[in-house]
Amino acid sequence: MGRDDIDVGARIRGSQIHAMESNVWKSLAGYLLAAGIGAFAAYEQWADVLHLWGPIVVIVCLARIGLALHTALGPVRPLGVGTERMLMVVTSLVSATLAIGPAWIAINSEGFVSAIMIMLIVSSMWGGALVQASMFSSAASYTAANIPVWLFCLVMAGPNVDRLGLSLLFIVTVFIAIDNVHRYARNFEHGLRQQLELAEQSARLKQQADIIGLLLKEHEDQSSDWLWQVDAKGRIVDPSSRFAQVFSDTSLGLKQRKLLELLAASDVPDNEKALAALAEHIEMARPFRDLLVPGAVDGTSRWWSISGRPILSEAGSVVGYRGVMADITVTIQAQARVVHLAQHDALTGLPNRRSFSEHIAALSQDGPFVMLMLDLDRFKAVNDTLGHAVGDELLIAAARRLRDNCRPSDMLFRLGGDEMALLGKLTPDEVKSLTDRVIAAFARPFQIGKQEITVGLSIGVAMASQGDDPEFVQRMADLALYKAKDAGRSRAEIYRDGMIEEAAQRRKLESDLALAVQAGQFELYYQPLYALPGRRLAGFEALIRWHHPERGLVSPAEFIPVAEQCGAIVEIGAWVIDEACRQAALWPADLYVSINVSPVQLRSVDMLRQITEALSRHRLTPRRIEIEVTETAMVENSEQIMQALAGLRALGVRIAMDDFGTGYSSLVHLREFELDRIKIDRSFISASHTDPNAAAVVRAITTMAKEMAIATTGEGVENEDQLANLVEYGCGTAQGYLLGRPLDAEKASLLCGMEPNLDTDAPQTAAG
Repeated sequence: MGRDDIDVGARIRGSQIHAMESNVWKSLAGYLLAAGIGAFAAYEQWADVLHLWGPIVVIVCLARIGLALHTALGPVRPLGVGTERMLMVVTSLVSATLAIGPAWIAINSEGFVSAIMIMLIVSSMWGGALVQASMFSSAASYTAANIPVWLFCLVMAGPNVDRLGLSLLFIVTVFIAIDNVHRYARNFEHGLRQQLELAEQSARLKQQADIIGLLLKEHEDQSSDWLWQVDAKGRIVDPSSRFAQVFSDTSLGLKQRKLLELLAASDVPDNEKALAALAEHIEMARPFRDLLVPGAVDGTSRWWSISGRPILSEAGSVVGYRGVMADITVTIQAQARVVHLAQHDALTGLPNRRSFSEHIAALSQDGPFVMLMLDLDRFKAVNDTLGHAVGDELLIAAARRLRDNCRPSDMLFRLGGDEMALLGKLTPDEVKSLTDRVIAAFARPFQIGKQEITVGLSIGVAMASQGDDPEFVQRMADLALYKAKDAGRSRAEIYRDGMIEEAAQRRKLESDLALAVQAGQFELYYQPLYALPGRRLAGFEALIRWHHPERGLVSPAEFIPVAEQCGAIVEIGAWVIDEACRQAALWPADLYVSINVSPVQLRSVDMLRQITEALSRHRLTPRRIEIEVTETAMVENSEQIMQALAGLRALGVRIAMDDFGTGYSSLVHLREFELDRIKIDRSFISASHTDPNAAAVVRAITTMAKEMAIATTGEGVENEDQLANLVEYGCGTAQGYLLGRPLDAEKASLLCGMEPNLDTDAPQTAAG
């Protein structure tokens, strides 16, 4: 049996069961009434039996009524053979329960009581058979279940001639009922199959609005369509109840009204145009189909689809028009929704990238305009730490705040992620006012559930002239946005000449970085670290230098951010780790090497493997390596960084927080990250001997670190006063030009074999 046959059978079975269940509850309610009357008549003789049987019957009937109503009140749906078999069992049990009491009383009684009970059994059997006749298996089970019940009662009471005759007559009645039900069920199923075939044929023909289609529609009782007919003057003739219901009127109230007047809604766009087309068709006496007419009923918008053909007299003259009308409002609204979704972002409701492309193409042909590219600052950190659900709510709130701070004529779009755009006709002053306003608005925290979240907004602005290439304008705005991000975020940058060239240079730098490791263009310099107060050499901080074949020495401040963004930092960082470990292995065992790592490296799954392999390759103790991570990087990527640092600590590598005090300093962060060292930023060190506030900060950091058993290092020491302050405050180690400039590997190795010399003359170009 094919799947189509199975599907058809399930649909027919579902319709049969639904039709049956729609009547079962009525039959059982009637049975309870009849059983009550019969019980009243037999109560005097059979009180004990009725006391036992009566409550059971009531419970069974109510349960069966509940099951029937549950099915009848739901939609018609395909049902499997299992449901049919379940109903056979249920109806058999119900039938047996209903019959057992009356059968026992009928066989064991005479006269009026016996007759009443026989009538109750027979009426119940016939009634149940008829209401379940749409489902033959259920009706037959219900009817046939009476036979074993009757025979059981006959055997228990003892057969005699009267009882046997009565039983034979009863059994014949059962078979007659089953035969009648079988014929009805067969006809019912045949009718259902015809309906299914008719529906499938109608779907294949796509509801053609010709004469045959119109006639078929007259017989579709469950359709949302209805027939309409007008006379030669356009007045409605014999409106159906369905027609009247749709227009919130009565059939009598619609009769003789003109159809065009009924459909008129002057305040609805395109209504008059559609009615003019309808009037023209009728006037020209030509058939038409699927004419769309927008309208309204009781102030609610509606869409009608109208098809029709002229009615001709025997003489061939037009005496009226007849057709089919359908309410297709839901379909039109669904289509509009599809169009809206295709043009809008589902999360924020803003127009999407597709709509953005269409609008920018139109604007470029309509005079000068301005494009703003908008990007939330630190949005990824929100997603990573608080989850995507919070991130989605933040995007919704951000879009709402943007709309609140823009003019109605400004067009906002969501391009994807946290990237948005604005198009509008703005003067330079209006652009300045708008960007200042929205940046100030985004400086205020967002309340997302119980979370208070602060994210900034970076903006790139491009001024476009009529006819400018839309893609080029977007590129200009993107470059300005990148500039705003690089310049510190939460700001706006306007595209200026030269940014494209800078971007090209940046791409060239990215390309050169990809080859720099293999070409051996990197070199490590080592800045000494001295233990205080004795100024004993404690180790070195490894600093990378890039000897570019064309540009010469490139500063890390220039190429490290580029390497982080393009991903080259992972390979460069692996080389730095290996080279620093190799060099450290050549130096005395009491010296350590501090290595700066990027958050991008820590997010890489290869980081822990790279350090493990480097330590193993060069036979270096993990405690001789110290990993430095900036405070800002730790906090912005706290969960990921915490997991990576935990792996390094488990390996035995020490962890240092670099530039402490310049980012998001917090005791909570010191508690969350198990640190071995805090490096006090050079900005506090340089001001510590002249600025009491800076000195207080350094003193507080060293005191706090000492209490938490965390080592401290002062960065950027340039004179003896600064060094003396660090010694006074109890700082453990120091580095800076006073103590020693960065050295190449050879000079650093020489330094390892002698006492510290404060006048060490290192190459000036190696300073970092």
